[in-house]
Amino acid sequence: MSLIKYRSDIDGLRAIAVLGVVIYHAFPWALPGGFIGVDIFFVISGYLISGILYKGHLQGGFSFREFYARRVRRLFPALITVLVLSLAYGWLILLPDEYEQLGKHIAAGTLFIQNIVFWKESGYFDTAANLKPMLHLWSLAVEEQFYIFFPPLLLLIWKRKWPLVAILGALLTASMIGNLMMSVQNSASDFFLTPYRAWEFLGGSLLAWWHYDKGHEEDTPLYREALSWGGVLLMGVGMVWIQKGQPYPGWRALLPVAGTLLLMEGGVGNMGAWVNRKVLSNPALVWVGLISYPLYLYHWPALSFVHIVKGEDPSPIYLWEALIISLLLAAATYHFIERNIRHNKSKYTLPTLMSGFVGVGILATLAFNGKIKPYLFQSILPEYAKASQEHNYFDNTKVTKYSAHIWLHEAGGTEKKTLYIGDSHMQQCIPRIINLINSGSVQQRGMIFLTLGGLLPVPKVIGPQKSAGEEMTRGILEYGLRDDVDRVVVAANWVYFFDQGGEKNTINNMPLCSEKGADAAISSLMLTLTNFNKTGKKTYLILNTPIAQCLGPKQLVRRNFDGSFQKINPTLRVSELENGKALSPLTHGELMEKLKTAANAAGVIVINPLDTLSKDGFCLIYDNEKPIYCDPHHLRSSYVRDHATYIDQTILP
Repeated sequence: MSLIKYRSDIDGLRAIAVLGVVIYHAFPWALPGGFIGVDIFFVISGYLISGILYKGHLQGGFSFREFYARRVRRLFPALITVLVLSLAYGWLILLPDEYEQLGKHIAAGTLFIQNIVFWKESGYFDTAANLKPMLHLWSLAVEEQFYIFFPPLLLLIWKRKWPLVAILGALLTASMIGNLMMSVQNSASDFFLTPYRAWEFLGGSLLAWWHYDKGHEEDTPLYREALSWGGVLLMGVGMVWIQKGQPYPGWRALLPVAGTLLLMEGGVGNMGAWVNRKVLSNPALVWVGLISYPLYLYHWPALSFVHIVKGEDPSPIYLWEALIISLLLAAATYHFIERNIRHNKSKYTLPTLMSGFVGVGILATLAFNGKIKPYLFQSILPEYAKASQEHNYFDNTKVTKYSAHIWLHEAGGTEKKTLYIGDSHMQQCIPRIINLINSGSVQQRGMIFLTLGGLLPVPKVIGPQKSAGEEMTRGILEYGLRDDVDRVVVAANWVYFFDQGGEKNTINNMPLCSEKGADAAISSLMLTLTNFNKTGKKTYLILNTPIAQCLGPKQLVRRNFDGSFQKINPTLRVSELENGKALSPLTHGELMEKLKTAANAAGVIVINPLDTLSKDGFCLIYDNEKPIYCDPHHLRSSYVRDHATYIDQTILP
């Protein structure tokens, strides 16, 4: 059997994969697990590329030069086109910091290391995924990294006459085990890094060898039907049942991987299954499969630019327009660029593609380093971009690692110290305290910050960061009882943890967004602070700073797709803020009052940032025409340093 012959059903399978991804990215509610289309692509890639490699070795004419030349002809025409158009359009509509980030990600794209860059960027203050136009290229990086190592390995196996199936099976097993372990230990690593994705490609590779080794042209139709329908079931369940936020890939990725393998096996030979012959080989679906690569490349930047310009929740009309534009660009790129260049036999084709790719990398690097200024650079908007980057809270502190997940930040003198406990809402207080220390106002007092973004500092509460929560509880007791600590301050984004994030955080199996769960968590916190009071320490509880979408600096301007913009001046009444709620039975104001009442009963001093961050019944948004927030729920560091006086009492002598 010749595995290399064209199979229309595989193009149909490509179409299913890309449509799943596109629908999920545009309308995630419509297809919650559509992102598994990437896993389908990985398996198909492993199957087809391995088939090319096997053919070369079996015929004795395998050439690394020819193999990688084919990869360049296949990938570069559409990729260069998309990267150039993205750089050009980004120049028109992006702010300086956004354009520098785009340049960074495109430069990484020309080195096929985007997955590593995005993995290293993942963190609490990372830019939202839908604001990164090149985020989708992580999968292309994973694929190309696999094909840097796999062909030389296969050549070594072939020359040494080692057992191919046993070795590939062992590598698949090792990668799969690593994937399962990392899915619960470090989800970002599991998602982005090649070693934990390699088993998906290797599954396709083993199927390709199975076909080469055995043929299977004459298997009975019933056998094919059972396999194909089983594959349809697994992939369908995956696209509907798998949800964002669940550990992934992990064991859930078995659904798309096994489903793809079954469908590809079911379509082998002239007696392929009905699903493969009638559905996957449908001309319309095959055409989408043929343009699937450029469609995948175009759709995410188009959607991302919509979110950048129109905000977190744009009108569906804009999303539909982005998808239509993506489809038209993909079709034009495939028919007029990709096909012509891919099959061009000129000796200049490869050098031109390589030079163009390097040229794009150079332009992107210049943009990353601020050497190419975007169109909006001369406007007032850079001040808003600057504000969005001001979450440098840890400057001028001594940093030491306390545990696997938690770092300590210290500054000040060697006498009595204040212990600050909390999440990023506690961390944002650091610039003010450093300013007081540098001014000499605190004399020889010192500070210790025991914090972790996204973690509620309340004993017995179990959240997504379970291990870190246990470490935090241990640290609170260890440092809170030290003789040189005479004050303990706790702050957090209480509104989030007792409302939207309340389903993810529980105490005694009760979610914190429930009334009983909230009461239990507040009691646990106050019990801890009361115990500190009994040892003679002064304790403080800092209530929420105002949080709302309209406070974010990039929400204070309305941008348009042609590069124009309008400044807006939203208002947020204190009463409107206090009446807001989502899942919790408590409003913002009711929760703050509940915390205040419990703290007063426990002898804890309550600090309300709203007293400083509001005026005449309205929340502050600007200070001398400059935004005071860096995002919808964090104050920018320069504003905290100069104006957040509500923190002063926690460290002044």
